[in-house]
Amino acid sequence: MARTPVEAVLARLRAVEAPSPLVPVSVRDPALDREIAGLDAAPALKSALHLWNDSLTACHDLAQEIHDPNGSYLHGLMHRREPDYGNAKYWFRRVGTHPIFPEVHRAAAAWTGRFMPSAWDPFGMVDLCEKAARDPALEKDLRRAQAREIALLAEFCRDA
Repeated sequence: MARTPVEAVLARLRAVEAPSPLVPVSVRDPALDREIAGLDAAPALKSALHLWNDSLTACHDLAQEIHDPNGSYLHGLMHRREPDYGNAKYWFRRVGTHPIFPEVHRAAAAWTGRFMPSAWDPFGMVDLCEKAARDPALEKDLRRAQAREIALLAEFCRDA
């Protein structure tokens, strides 16, 4: 069975072995970014795919026009990665409780268990990301947690 263009993009993003930096310095794959922009897909999914590809500007351009919890979550993640921690927390307040929080917590706790409370705390993650700028070991663990968080949100947006 042939894959759809969205499935092909997701497969390419999943195939990347090294998690992106917490604060990317450039778009990971400019050609893939152009491919994402051309997809016939919902804005939330495209925004999440851009975020996964470290394309913060493209993610932001779409997220700011999405007025629901998914758009707020994407907006918060994008600002956390800029880094603009205060603005990220503003957007996470607008998210409320998101359906992917339990799975994000399970994934993050696997790598950062000593730092994770009993439930996903997007504000705590913002604080940890800010702390990681001075702690390379923490940054490595948080990269993996962030990668899983972005993947889960993209898959949620695909299925929504």
